[in-house]
Amino acid sequence: MEDESTQILSIQENDDDEETFFAELAEVPIDPPAKRDTCSSCGRPVSVGLCRFFPKERIPIDSCVYIIQHPNEEKRLLRTVPILTSCLPPGKCQVIKGKRFSEKSYPELAKLCSSPNTIVLFPGPDAIDINELPVPPPSTNGHSQGYNILVMDGTWHQATSIFKANAMFQIPQQVQFTNSGSSEYTIRTQPLDSTVCTVESAAIALSVLERNPEIREILAKPLRAMCQFQMNHGAVVHHSKEYLKAHPELPQYKSWLPRKNEPSHDKS
Repeated sequence: MEDESTQILSIQENDDDEETFFAELAEVPIDPPAKRDTCSSCGRPVSVGLCRFFPKERIPIDSCVYIIQHPNEEKRLLRTVPILTSCLPPGKCQVIKGKRFSEKSYPELAKLCSSPNTIVLFPGPDAIDINELPVPPPSTNGHSQGYNILVMDGTWHQATSIFKANAMFQIPQQVQFTNSGSSEYTIRTQPLDSTVCTVESAAIALSVLERNPEIREILAKPLRAMCQFQMNHGAVVHHSKEYLKAHPELPQYKSWLPRKNEPSHDKS
C-alpha cells in the first residue's frame, strides 16, 4: 500500500511532461512582443524588473551554492536561479547545466562531490535535517570554510531524475528541511505543501548554515515581487498537488487527476 505522498509524487511524475509543455506554451506570446527596455542586471523588462528588490550589497557568505540545472529549466521565463546569482557574491553561486554527469566529463564536479564539506539538498530516508549539520572546521586562515551546497533545479520529476541517475550525487551527505513552511513561489505548482522552489531551498540552507536568518527574507523579497508582477498580469495562484487532492471542489483539481483510460495510481 502506498502512502498519500507516494501517490501524489507518482501522479506528478506521469503528468510532468504534459504539465511542462502546457506551462511553457502558456508563456509564449500570441503575437510578436513589442520591443521593451530590458534591465542589464536582472534581464527582465524594466517595468517589471527585480533589481529594486535586491539587497544593496550582495549577501556575504562562506558557503558556495552549486545549481545542478536541468536543460529545460533555462528556457523558462519565470525561473528563480537568477535571483541567487544576482544576490550572492561572484563565484558563490555556480550553475551547471545537464542531465547526466560522469566523473570523466565533469572531474571538478566529481571532486566536489567527494569533499566532506559538500552536501546535497534532497529529501529522502537517508537525509538528515539541516539543523543537525556540524559547523565546518576553519580553513588555514582561520575563517570558516563553509559548505558546498548542491541544489537540483527543475520540476520535481526532473530534479528527482537528475539526482537518481548520477552516482556522484549519492556521495555527499543528503540534507532536508523539517519545517520549511509553504512555498511563496505561487505561480508554479509544487507536488507537496512543504515543497519549496530552488531559491527558497538555497535561502533556507544558507540561513541555517551561515547562522543568519535574515538571508531567507532577503531572497524572498524578489521572489514575492516576481510572483506579484505575474498576478498583476493575469496569473493565478497555483496550489500544490497535495492541497488539490484535499480540495476536489477547486477548478484546478482536475488538472492533476490521471487521464481517462490510464490506470489509477491509488492502491488500497
